Amino acid sequence: MAQQGRMLLEADLNEQTAIHIYYLRKLIIDAIGRCWRAGDGFALGKGDSVNEFSIKAGRLYVDGLMCELASAATYATQPFWPVPGAEPGAAVDLPPAFLVYVEAHERHLSSVQLPALREVALGGRDTATRAQIAWQIRLMTEEKVSAILKQFNRLAEIRKAHPGPYVYREGKLDDFRNKLEANARQLGAQLGAAGPGAQACAVARSFLECWDQIGALMRARARFESRNLDPCAMPADAQFRSRDNQLYRVEIHRGGAAGEATFKWSRENGSVEFSLHSVKVANGGAVTAAIDALGHDRRTGLCEGDWVELTSDAFEFAEVAPPLGQITAIDRAKRMLSIKIANPAGVDFSACTLLRRWDQTLETAPDLRDDGAIAVQESSEGRWTPLERGVQIQFVPGGFYRTGDYWLIPARVETNDVLWPQATAGKPDAIAPHGVERHRGVLGFGVKGAAETTFTNCACRVDPQCDH
Repeated sequence: MAQQGRMLLEADLNEQTAIHIYYLRKLIIDAIGRCWRAGDGFALGKGDSVNEFSIKAGRLYVDGLMCELASAATYATQPFWPVPGAEPGAAVDLPPAFLVYVEAHERHLSSVQLPALREVALGGRDTATRAQIAWQIRLMTEEKVSAILKQFNRLAEIRKAHPGPYVYREGKLDDFRNKLEANARQLGAQLGAAGPGAQACAVARSFLECWDQIGALMRARARFESRNLDPCAMPADAQFRSRDNQLYRVEIHRGGAAGEATFKWSRENGSVEFSLHSVKVANGGAVTAAIDALGHDRRTGLCEGDWVELTSDAFEFAEVAPPLGQITAIDRAKRMLSIKIANPAGVDFSACTLLRRWDQTLETAPDLRDDGAIAVQESSEGRWTPLERGVQIQFVPGGFYRTGDYWLIPARVETNDVLWPQATAGKPDAIAPHGVERHRGVLGFGVKGAAETTFTNCACRVDPQCDH
């Protein structure tokens, strides 16, 4: 409740809106279901060839999120293309049998990505950002089901060797593992058969629910209990030491298990970003690019030596790690950057429209890789990975990390500490990523024949009570 005479912050309004949205989405789930379409919206049908299928215009609700398609599309012409695994510009080749599912999430858009947010009457200032519901129609094959199961079985062995805070709806790890294996076998059998059986939709829903529970956990801390330690042995960075409050963002750069996954971090929640254009690649991997501004100061600007990523919507939708590079020179009069990229081969830099600064350096991360990212190292003991100014993180063993997943760590000068949930034992709690929160729903099954591809629709259909 708003209090008389107290200041009103934008956080108060944002939280009130988030509460309303939360209850509305839960009401939609409780009243109708987790995945349903309004009328014919998002119904699957045959396309002009055996290697494409149509998606009807309309609305689909996934965990209360409204996915909207203004006009009919095909798999390859859906709005948030490309999907993970799709080759840009390559023709789609549908597998013989496949599960069609939707994955939706809420993404943040700034005025750099959406210039229409700027108000000309205010001199081009942006007054707010936006949240957009992005959705993708994706395919699941028998091979992918098998790969997910093998992947989790490897992680399960690590989790058993390091019993940790992972929580499953089934209670115990072995019970969850058995359920996942059973669902994978049944779904694989449905996809390997000539056509889906009567229970195919229910099996697919159960498999996706299990898949939702596979993820990663992380802890964060700045100041920690030292009563049982020799004060002379206390590290100098044992607490948050800064003159400014910060919102740290730890984001997964390259996905996978520990050993292949990497991360990057920002003390400004990844908000230091610029519109990117005229990107050119010279011999030796040097990249030159023009940006629309250089920022107002060191906190919001760029300097030589900064690590930046060159990205676009295409990298985000495909869940591909964008290239990271280090700024080597800045022509401030022309707003031109020279950037050294470690591995520029195969990257279409002309498609990069956004430049974002990250704050890891060799001074704060001695194990910084040549590509500018830091390897994910898991630990259940006392080993922590330092960021800066006393802020440390710890990844829990047995996690699977997805490109784009992130954790937020508010750090406060007043307490010389970070705001982080505490476990019952008084140690920082291990929590799932704050985002990206993905929601999945089953749409149907497809079987490719010699002349056409046929479909079995799974999503519930809800028709309006009145037809005006």
